[in-house]
Amino acid sequence: MYANKLHINMKKSCYMHFKPKSNTNSVDQLQCPPVRINDFEIKKVAEIKFLGVTIDDELLWTPHISALAKKLRCCTGQLNRIKKYIPKTLYKSLYHTLFESHLSYGITVWGGVSHNKMKPIFTAQKHCIRIMFGDSEAYLEKHRTAARTRSIELQTLGIDFFEKEHTKPLFNEQNILTVHNLYNYHVLLSISIILKYHTPIALLPHFKISRRKPTLIIAPIQVDSFIFRASIMWNTFRTLPEASDIKDFSVGISFLKSKIKCLVNRRQNIGSEEEWFPEVNFKITDSS
Repeated sequence: MYANKLHINMKKSCYMHFKPKSNTNSVDQLQCPPVRINDFEIKKVAEIKFLGVTIDDELLWTPHISALAKKLRCCTGQLNRIKKYIPKTLYKSLYHTLFESHLSYGITVWGGVSHNKMKPIFTAQKHCIRIMFGDSEAYLEKHRTAARTRSIELQTLGIDFFEKEHTKPLFNEQNILTVHNLYNYHVLLSISIILKYHTPIALLPHFKISRRKPTLIIAPIQVDSFIFRASIMWNTFRTLPEASDIKDFSVGISFLKSKIKCLVNRRQNIGSEEEWFPEVNFKITDSS
Protein backbone atom coordinates (compact mmCIF):
# COMPACT_ATOMS: atom_id res chain seq x y z
CA MET A 1 0.00 0.00 0.00
CA TYR A 2 2.85 2.36 0.79
CA ALA A 3 4.46 1.56 -2.57
CA ASN A 4 1.22 2.48 -4.36
CA LYS A 5 0.75 5.56 -2.13
CA LEU A 6 -2.50 4.19 -0.71
CA HIS A 7 -3.74 4.52 2.85
CA ILE A 8 -6.63 3.24 4.93
CA ASN A 9 -9.38 5.63 5.96
CA MET A 10 -9.59 4.80 9.68
CA LYS A 11 -12.90 6.62 10.17
CA LYS A 12 -14.60 4.41 7.59
CA SER A 13 -12.94 1.18 8.71
CA CYS A 14 -14.68 -1.37 10.91
CA TYR A 15 -14.55 -5.07 11.62
CA MET A 16 -17.06 -7.84 12.28
CA HIS A 17 -16.63 -10.87 14.51
CA PHE A 18 -18.05 -14.06 12.99
CA LYS A 19 -18.51 -16.86 15.50
CA PRO A 20 -19.79 -20.45 15.28
CA LYS A 21 -23.43 -20.90 16.24
CA SER A 22 -22.72 -23.92 18.48
CA ASN A 23 -20.37 -21.97 20.77
CA THR A 24 -22.10 -18.59 20.73
CA ASN A 25 -22.37 -18.20 24.50
CA SER A 26 -18.82 -19.27 25.26
CA VAL A 27 -17.39 -17.03 22.53
CA ASP A 28 -19.41 -14.04 23.71
CA GLN A 29 -18.01 -14.41 27.22
CA LEU A 30 -14.46 -14.06 25.96
CA GLN A 31 -12.99 -10.59 26.26
CA CYS A 32 -11.48 -10.03 22.86
CA PRO A 33 -8.85 -7.30 22.75
CA PRO A 34 -9.64 -4.30 20.53
CA VAL A 35 -8.34 -4.26 16.97
CA ARG A 36 -5.90 -1.42 16.33
CA ILE A 37 -4.07 -0.16 13.28
CA ASN A 38 -1.30 2.35 14.00
CA ASP A 39 -2.74 2.88 17.51
CA PHE A 40 -6.14 3.69 16.04
CA GLU A 41 -8.94 1.47 17.40
CA ILE A 42 -11.16 -0.05 14.72
CA LYS A 43 -14.87 -0.03 15.51
CA LYS A 44 -16.66 -3.36 15.89
CA VAL A 45 -20.04 -3.63 14.15
CA ALA A 46 -22.83 -6.22 14.08
CA GLU A 47 -23.84 -5.43 10.48
CA ILE A 48 -22.35 -3.55 7.56
CA LYS A 49 -23.35 -2.78 3.98
CA PHE A 50 -20.76 -4.11 1.54
CA LEU A 51 -21.18 -3.79 -2.24
CA GLY A 52 -24.91 -3.24 -1.84
CA VAL A 53 -25.54 -6.24 0.44
CA THR A 54 -26.02 -5.84 4.20
CA ILE A 55 -23.98 -8.50 6.02
CA ASP A 56 -24.68 -9.33 9.68
CA ASP A 57 -22.36 -11.15 12.07
CA GLU A 58 -24.65 -14.22 12.23
CA LEU A 59 -25.21 -14.41 8.45
CA LEU A 60 -28.98 -14.56 8.94
CA TRP A 61 -29.54 -11.84 6.29
CA THR A 62 -32.39 -10.34 8.30
CA PRO A 63 -31.07 -6.73 8.08
CA HIS A 64 -30.58 -7.05 4.32
CA ILE A 65 -34.07 -8.47 3.78
CA SER A 66 -35.63 -5.68 5.87
CA ALA A 67 -33.72 -2.99 3.95
CA LEU A 68 -34.52 -4.60 0.60
CA ALA A 69 -38.24 -4.88 1.42
CA LYS A 70 -38.30 -1.16 2.23
CA LYS A 71 -36.53 -0.32 -1.04
CA LEU A 72 -38.94 -2.50 -3.04
CA ARG A 73 -41.94 -0.77 -1.48
CA CYS A 74 -40.49 2.57 -2.57
CA CYS A 75 -39.98 1.20 -6.10
CA THR A 76 -43.60 0.03 -6.17
CA GLY A 77 -44.76 3.53 -5.24
CA GLN A 78 -42.66 5.02 -8.03
CA LEU A 79 -44.05 2.56 -10.57
CA ASN A 80 -47.59 3.29 -9.43
CA ARG A 81 -47.09 7.02 -9.99
CA ILE A 82 -45.54 6.80 -13.46
CA LYS A 83 -47.35 3.82 -15.00
CA LYS A 84 -50.32 5.91 -16.20
CA TYR A 85 -47.91 7.85 -18.45
CA ILE A 86 -46.37 4.67 -19.90
CA PRO A 87 -47.90 2.37 -22.56
CA LYS A 88 -49.03 -0.99 -21.18
CA THR A 89 -46.72 -2.76 -23.60
CA LEU A 90 -43.77 -1.37 -21.62
CA TYR A 91 -45.03 -2.37 -18.17
CA LYS A 92 -43.04 -5.60 -18.10
CA SER A 93 -39.83 -3.88 -19.18
CA LEU A 94 -40.44 -1.22 -16.54
CA TYR A 95 -40.90 -3.92 -13.90
CA HIS A 96 -37.65 -5.67 -14.83
CA THR A 97 -35.74 -2.39 -14.93
CA LEU A 98 -36.95 -0.63 -11.79
CA PHE A 99 -38.03 -3.51 -9.55
CA GLU A 100 -36.54 -6.87 -10.41
CA SER A 101 -33.06 -5.39 -10.83
CA HIS A 102 -33.03 -4.61 -7.09
CA LEU A 103 -34.72 -7.89 -6.22
CA SER A 104 -32.25 -10.14 -8.02
CA TYR A 105 -29.06 -8.28 -7.01
CA GLY A 106 -26.84 -10.64 -5.02
CA ILE A 107 -29.70 -13.09 -4.62
CA THR A 108 -27.41 -16.13 -4.75
CA VAL A 109 -25.79 -14.84 -1.55
CA TRP A 110 -28.84 -14.10 0.61
CA GLY A 111 -31.68 -15.89 -1.23
CA GLY A 112 -31.21 -19.28 0.44
CA VAL A 113 -33.12 -18.28 3.57
CA SER A 114 -36.35 -19.96 4.66
CA HIS A 115 -39.73 -19.11 3.12
CA ASN A 116 -40.75 -17.48 6.41
CA LYS A 117 -37.82 -15.04 6.27
CA MET A 118 -38.46 -14.41 2.59
CA LYS A 119 -42.10 -13.47 3.25
CA PRO A 120 -41.56 -9.63 3.42
CA ILE A 121 -39.82 -9.72 0.03
CA PHE A 122 -42.48 -11.91 -1.55
CA THR A 123 -45.24 -9.69 -0.14
CA ALA A 124 -43.60 -6.60 -1.66
CA GLN A 125 -43.22 -8.40 -4.99
CA LYS A 126 -46.87 -9.49 -5.06
CA HIS A 127 -47.93 -5.92 -4.28
CA CYS A 128 -45.91 -4.65 -7.24
CA ILE A 129 -47.36 -7.32 -9.53
CA ARG A 130 -50.91 -6.31 -8.56
CA ILE A 131 -50.09 -2.64 -9.17
CA MET A 132 -48.51 -3.24 -12.59
CA PHE A 133 -50.54 -6.10 -14.06
CA GLY A 134 -53.65 -6.51 -11.88
CA ASP A 135 -57.20 -5.29 -12.42
CA SER A 136 -56.79 -1.76 -11.08
CA GLU A 137 -60.25 -0.67 -12.20
CA ALA A 138 -61.94 -3.38 -10.12
CA TYR A 139 -59.84 -2.39 -7.12
CA LEU A 140 -60.62 1.31 -7.46
CA GLU A 141 -64.31 0.58 -7.95
CA LYS A 142 -64.44 -1.04 -4.51
CA HIS A 143 -63.15 2.07 -2.75
CA ARG A 144 -64.52 4.76 -5.05
CA THR A 145 -67.67 5.36 -2.98
CA ALA A 146 -68.65 4.86 0.65
CA ALA A 147 -70.69 1.77 1.52
CA ARG A 148 -73.64 3.81 2.77
CA THR A 149 -74.12 5.47 -0.63
CA ARG A 150 -74.68 2.13 -2.35
CA SER A 151 -77.91 0.18 -2.68
CA ILE A 152 -79.09 -1.78 0.34
CA GLU A 153 -77.99 -5.19 -0.95
CA LEU A 154 -74.45 -3.91 -1.59
CA GLN A 155 -73.91 -2.13 1.74
CA THR A 156 -72.95 -5.33 3.58
CA LEU A 157 -69.27 -5.94 2.83
CA GLY A 158 -68.44 -9.63 2.91
CA ILE A 159 -65.17 -11.53 2.73
CA ASP A 160 -65.01 -11.23 -1.05
CA PHE A 161 -64.83 -7.44 -0.80
CA PHE A 162 -61.63 -7.51 1.28
CA GLU A 163 -60.01 -10.40 -0.59
CA LYS A 164 -56.98 -9.36 -2.62
CA GLU A 165 -56.51 -10.35 -6.22
CA HIS A 166 -54.63 -13.62 -6.66
CA THR A 167 -51.14 -13.07 -8.04
CA LYS A 168 -50.27 -16.54 -9.34
CA PRO A 169 -52.24 -16.04 -12.59
CA LEU A 170 -50.50 -12.66 -13.05
CA PHE A 171 -47.03 -14.17 -12.54
CA ASN A 172 -47.73 -16.98 -14.98
CA GLU A 173 -49.43 -14.76 -17.57
CA GLN A 174 -46.44 -12.40 -17.68
CA ASN A 175 -43.81 -15.18 -17.31
CA ILE A 176 -42.36 -13.43 -14.26
CA LEU A 177 -40.50 -15.48 -11.65
CA THR A 178 -41.20 -15.18 -7.94
CA VAL A 179 -38.32 -14.27 -5.66
CA HIS A 180 -37.92 -17.95 -4.68
CA ASN A 181 -37.64 -19.03 -8.31
CA LEU A 182 -35.35 -16.12 -9.11
CA TYR A 183 -33.00 -17.62 -6.54
CA ASN A 184 -33.29 -21.06 -8.14
CA TYR A 185 -32.70 -19.63 -11.61
CA HIS A 186 -29.62 -17.61 -10.64
CA VAL A 187 -28.11 -20.46 -8.60
CA LEU A 188 -28.45 -22.92 -11.50
CA LEU A 189 -27.10 -20.33 -13.93
CA SER A 190 -24.13 -19.57 -11.65
CA ILE A 191 -23.31 -23.27 -11.29
CA SER A 192 -23.43 -23.81 -15.05
CA ILE A 193 -21.01 -20.89 -15.56
CA ILE A 194 -18.68 -22.17 -12.84
CA LEU A 195 -18.58 -25.69 -14.30
CA LYS A 196 -18.38 -24.63 -17.95
CA TYR A 197 -16.01 -21.64 -17.80
CA HIS A 198 -14.34 -22.21 -14.38
CA THR A 199 -15.32 -18.67 -13.44
CA PRO A 200 -14.92 -17.40 -10.77
CA ILE A 201 -11.87 -19.58 -10.25
CA ALA A 202 -12.02 -19.08 -6.46
CA LEU A 203 -15.29 -21.03 -6.21
CA LEU A 204 -14.36 -23.95 -8.48
CA PRO A 205 -12.25 -25.90 -5.90
CA HIS A 206 -15.24 -25.97 -3.54
CA PHE A 207 -17.19 -28.16 -5.99
CA LYS A 208 -16.11 -31.79 -6.36
CA ILE A 209 -16.86 -32.81 -9.94
CA SER A 210 -17.26 -36.44 -10.94
CA ARG A 211 -14.51 -37.80 -13.18
CA ARG A 212 -16.89 -40.02 -15.15
CA LYS A 213 -19.70 -37.48 -15.59
CA PRO A 214 -18.54 -33.88 -16.13
CA THR A 215 -21.99 -32.47 -15.33
CA LEU A 216 -22.33 -34.31 -11.99
CA ILE A 217 -21.28 -32.67 -8.71
CA ILE A 218 -20.47 -34.88 -5.73
CA ALA A 219 -22.45 -33.19 -2.97
CA PRO A 220 -20.57 -32.32 0.23
CA ILE A 221 -21.72 -33.05 3.78
CA GLN A 222 -25.13 -31.54 4.46
CA VAL A 223 -24.63 -28.04 5.84
CA ASP A 224 -26.48 -24.75 5.46
CA SER A 225 -24.23 -23.32 2.76
CA PHE A 226 -24.40 -22.19 -0.84
CA ILE A 227 -22.09 -25.03 -1.94
CA PHE A 228 -24.40 -27.75 -0.59
CA ARG A 229 -27.67 -26.18 -1.76
CA ALA A 230 -26.26 -25.41 -5.22
CA SER A 231 -24.84 -28.93 -5.63
CA ILE A 232 -28.13 -30.62 -4.72
CA MET A 233 -30.12 -28.24 -6.94
CA TRP A 234 -27.83 -28.77 -9.92
CA ASN A 235 -27.79 -32.58 -9.57
CA THR A 236 -31.59 -32.57 -9.41
CA PHE A 237 -31.82 -30.32 -12.47
CA ARG A 238 -29.56 -32.51 -14.63
CA THR A 239 -31.77 -35.58 -14.00
CA LEU A 240 -35.01 -33.89 -15.06
CA PRO A 241 -36.56 -34.50 -18.52
CA GLU A 242 -36.03 -30.84 -19.48
CA ALA A 243 -32.25 -31.29 -19.11
CA SER A 244 -31.97 -34.75 -20.66
CA ASP A 245 -30.02 -33.38 -23.63
CA ILE A 246 -27.33 -31.78 -21.43
CA LYS A 247 -24.73 -34.55 -21.38
CA ASP A 248 -21.75 -32.22 -21.31
CA PHE A 249 -20.96 -28.52 -21.52
CA SER A 250 -20.57 -28.38 -25.29
CA VAL A 251 -23.88 -26.50 -25.43
CA GLY A 252 -23.82 -22.71 -25.25
CA ILE A 253 -24.69 -20.68 -22.18
CA SER A 254 -27.74 -19.21 -23.92
CA PHE A 255 -29.06 -22.74 -24.43
CA LEU A 256 -28.55 -23.47 -20.73
CA LYS A 257 -30.31 -20.24 -19.81
CA SER A 258 -33.38 -21.15 -21.84
CA LYS A 259 -33.45 -24.66 -20.38
CA ILE A 260 -33.20 -23.38 -16.81
CA LYS A 261 -35.82 -20.68 -17.39
CA CYS A 262 -38.19 -23.21 -18.95
CA LEU A 263 -37.75 -25.58 -16.01
CA VAL A 264 -38.31 -22.94 -13.32
CA ASN A 265 -41.36 -21.54 -15.13
CA ARG A 266 -42.84 -24.99 -15.48
CA ARG A 267 -42.45 -25.70 -11.75
CA GLN A 268 -44.00 -22.33 -10.92
CA ASN A 269 -47.12 -23.14 -12.96
CA ILE A 270 -47.80 -26.50 -11.30
CA GLY A 271 -50.91 -26.99 -9.19
CA SER A 272 -53.81 -24.66 -8.57
CA GLU A 273 -54.28 -21.65 -10.81
CA GLU A 274 -54.66 -19.35 -7.79
CA GLU A 275 -52.89 -20.85 -4.75
CA TRP A 276 -49.15 -21.18 -4.19
CA PHE A 277 -47.67 -24.50 -3.02
CA PRO A 278 -44.13 -23.77 -1.78
CA GLU A 279 -43.03 -27.42 -1.77
CA VAL A 280 -43.90 -27.67 -5.47
CA ASN A 281 -43.83 -24.16 -6.99
CA PHE A 282 -40.66 -22.93 -5.29
CA LYS A 283 -38.41 -26.00 -5.47
CA ILE A 284 -36.52 -27.80 -8.22
CA THR A 285 -38.06 -31.28 -8.07
CA ASP A 286 -39.30 -33.90 -10.46
CA SER A 287 -43.04 -33.36 -10.94
CA SER A 288 -43.64 -36.54 -12.92
